Amino acid sequence: MTIDRRRGRRGPSSALPHLGWAGAPLLLCHPGPAQAHVKWFSQVVNCGNTPMSPLQVIGSPLFLALFVAAILTLCGVFLVERRVLQRFQAIQQSHADWKQHFNRSAAWLLRLGVCIYFVSLLAHDSEPRIVLTPELTASGGWVPIAQALIAGLVLFRRTVPLAALGIVGLYAHGVWQEGWFHMLDYVYFLGVAAFLSLDAVFGAALHYVSFTLLRISAGFSFMWVSIEKWLYPQWTFDILERELRGITLGLDLPFFVMSAGMVEFCLAFLLVVGRLSSQVASLILLALMVAGIPLVGLIDAIGHAPLMIVLFIFSASQNRIGYPSEAALRGADIGHVLTFCAAVPGLMGLYVLSHAAAYPSVREWLSLATLAGLVMALPLVWRVGRIRHRLFPMRQRHWQVASSMWAQSA
Repeated sequence: MTIDRRRGRRGPSSALPHLGWAGAPLLLCHPGPAQAHVKWFSQVVNCGNTPMSPLQVIGSPLFLALFVAAILTLCGVFLVERRVLQRFQAIQQSHADWKQHFNRSAAWLLRLGVCIYFVSLLAHDSEPRIVLTPELTASGGWVPIAQALIAGLVLFRRTVPLAALGIVGLYAHGVWQEGWFHMLDYVYFLGVAAFLSLDAVFGAALHYVSFTLLRISAGFSFMWVSIEKWLYPQWTFDILERELRGITLGLDLPFFVMSAGMVEFCLAFLLVVGRLSSQVASLILLALMVAGIPLVGLIDAIGHAPLMIVLFIFSASQNRIGYPSEAALRGADIGHVLTFCAAVPGLMGLYVLSHAAAYPSVREWLSLATLAGLVMALPLVWRVGRIRHRLFPMRQRHWQVASSMWAQSA
């Protein structure tokens, strides 16, 4: 099995499902390809190639229909959440002790999961060796040594920051090997490192901050790879046509792939901003990941292991990102729908701008696609800047407590 520096690993497709809005019930029962990382298996992946113009995607009648369907669906989701919010809060309050215990145990669970993950990489005998994800490989004795050190250090609270530093180091190696644009798919590894470090140093004092960073990084990774299905659809077409044509259930390939991207984006969006829907979205994503493993086996199981652990944590923990309860009861959560309307074209625009920055050329920078990407990204930047204090209330007391603890430990 050969690896090209800009191509994914050869083999069957990754097994996350692709869901079409019109055929969601059927597709939920049939794990589809590459929900998270097409780069592991497609033979045509090349990040250096210019993506499709976002105008071409936005202007597609199919995309517009899916976008409108997604907006209506999210309106329904947040309406239901508002109606059950008080009951949901009562349940959360009645289980407050369990919730606090789980929040304290989440870091231990993630540390154990990270340990098992790196042990799995050590046990996967291949040459060159997998460094962090299946398509990131390297030769040399330093790889198993680094992985063994991370697996050991992450088990002990005092040495967790060193393990987190090791994860960041392997991520940096991926940036050096494949480029930072390629590694944007895997931002959740940085979220895991930040979460573990903050918990090890500050404990419960910064649980809100650590959970928020982990949730945003995981949600961003899911949304980023969903955009790849729109701007690089040929990557997924390659997998479907070679390996899993039958899994499309006879649906048209462009419809299948574009629908999959929209469903994935919606689930990731709810993962970040939803209340009860955040836990449901986590469970759906986790269930689909697990259901897809039999199609491709060990590589898919190993590669998705950290993300599956993160999703399990989110499925059992309350999301603290979002509007305050009293504001949500007054209908403020409809603002999430407006944020979604800005996020879909906005992140698509940021993707195009990031590509132009990663692979600079005068032709691409002066293209209509890049200009469109800039115009599409600006409303999202404005929207996030306007609501950031309401959605992410990083209260001053968090930093005061953290500073006090840091001074005492010093």
